[in-house]
Amino acid sequence: METERKFLVLRGWRESVIKTREIRQGYLSWNPERAVRVRITDGQLAALTVKGPRDGARRPEFEYPVPLADAGEILARLCPQPLVEKVRHYLGAPYDGWTVDEFYGSNAGLVLAELDADDAQSVTDLPPWIVAEVTTDLRFDNARLHRDPYPGWAEPAPVAPSPRDPADAELVIFDNDGVLVDSEPIANRVLADLLTECGFPTTYEGSVRRYMGGTLDRVRDLVRADTGRELPDGFAQRYRERLKAAFERELRAVRGIPDVLDALAERGTPFCVASSSPRDRLDLALRVTGLASRLGHRVYSADDVRRGKPAPDLFLHAAVRMGVDPSHAAVVEDSVPGVDAALAAGMTCVGFAALTPADRLSRAAYVVHDTAGLAKRLGLPAVAPA
Repeated sequence: METERKFLVLRGWRESVIKTREIRQGYLSWNPERAVRVRITDGQLAALTVKGPRDGARRPEFEYPVPLADAGEILARLCPQPLVEKVRHYLGAPYDGWTVDEFYGSNAGLVLAELDADDAQSVTDLPPWIVAEVTTDLRFDNARLHRDPYPGWAEPAPVAPSPRDPADAELVIFDNDGVLVDSEPIANRVLADLLTECGFPTTYEGSVRRYMGGTLDRVRDLVRADTGRELPDGFAQRYRERLKAAFERELRAVRGIPDVLDALAERGTPFCVASSSPRDRLDLALRVTGLASRLGHRVYSADDVRRGKPAPDLFLHAAVRMGVDPSHAAVVEDSVPGVDAALAAGMTCVGFAALTPADRLSRAAYVVHDTAGLAKRLGLPAVAPA
């Protein structure tokens, strides 16, 4: 018999973390009367769990180890996608017995504390970072989150009350296009030309002003809102093919960015990229410009989350995967949707106004005009400006 209570939390628990595990799980049945779950922990341990109906904080639970390969096949082939993905933090004194789950992927932005113990129902002395108990709110049940992810019904994330100094950030998250790689002139030229060919006359300047920083789905939505018409079938494929060819010929890293990344690495400040680009385009851009080796696996794409920018999901996803409190992260962005996403995630934003007019990035806590200004704002040695 499992006795488990769940709570929404404020910040303040992270200092007590003594151990962390990464969890991926899916559901063969998410009926609250008989949930059937398959879970892989740290990519090494796999289990099948059957849970019965809930009676307050209590419910019957049966768990069995299963072969890791079988669990992987079940998650990939039999469980609806996307899976529930989270990092579970185990707390030590004075909060022994507590765990905190930070969700990423389709449930990015949700953080839940759990108390799982025989006497959990009788505990009244709760930690100061507890906000509210949600044990009986079925929306927060993991099986329900698999079917109805948190961002679809959650209240908007609060804006950070005051920005931190980016030089003190525990994580720097870079947008890719226009910040790490000089792709925006290429992408907006290709997009404007293709839109015009398809009967939606667009100038390069208009593409920069209207579409820069968003996903292709966002372009489609804006075109529909502006014209009442749909982009033609095959538009996305034609755009990607032309863009790939142009990237292979022309794409370069933003001048000075390799020096900024090297200086962050030398100082020991973690960094990553979180881009609205689909994964294949992002990987291509980093490979062609030679930046892939500096970033390794610390590359996060709009494909990883349910909602792209201006929603906060992608930045929150990156912070969880990097193991950093979102409020301790700084984002470098050159687009309005990206700035809005950073603020919604509760992060300090540095607007990069190399191509975008500075006044359009005015909601960012700081605005710089080139990589020399960026290095200074991040507290790094001087680099040649872009």
